[in-house]
Amino acid sequence: MNDLSTKEKRNGLIYGAVVGVISIILSVLSIYYTRNAETYSNLYIVSTILKILGSIAVPVFFVYLLRRSSGGDWIFSKALKSIYILLAASIVVSSLGITIYQKTMDKVVLEESYQNLMNLKIVEMEEKGASNEEIDQQMEVIEQDREFAFSPMTFRNTIPPIFISLLLNFIFALILALLFRDNTQKVN
Repeated sequence: MNDLSTKEKRNGLIYGAVVGVISIILSVLSIYYTRNAETYSNLYIVSTILKILGSIAVPVFFVYLLRRSSGGDWIFSKALKSIYILLAASIVVSSLGITIYQKTMDKVVLEESYQNLMNLKIVEMEEKGASNEEIDQQMEVIEQDREFAFSPMTFRNTIPPIFISLLLNFIFALILALLFRDNTQKVN
């Protein structure tokens, strides 16, 4: 049977919400680490580790738990549906949670994080011999991100990014479904 049971759907939603909350926590840690980072290379390494954890390792671990909780056969279509429910729930929870946190948090912390990021990036680029034009281009990119973080919460800056993430995570769900499906074929 290719349809998911109510329990399987519920588990996907619950596990997805947990993954979303973990993603929010990792994002908040990243903001606070950015505020106090001493070198750009350290900041880059830590943020890369947090992104890999939040985007790949944690979801894969919870897909594994979801697979175990479903029991029985996990054919491709069932795996895909279960995994996509988990990923979709995590995207909605994390995107809304991070956006709400950024819009309601102490703006001084966020401002200090962006200021430190800009300073570290300038120092790193100057050490590598970058031209003023190249530095200005990087500062413009960071400034656009900063403006978005400080912009008011609207439909336009909240919902479209969620839909883009949902689309991209469908591809991730396809890959995970191929990896986690039951490979045994039943012979009649």
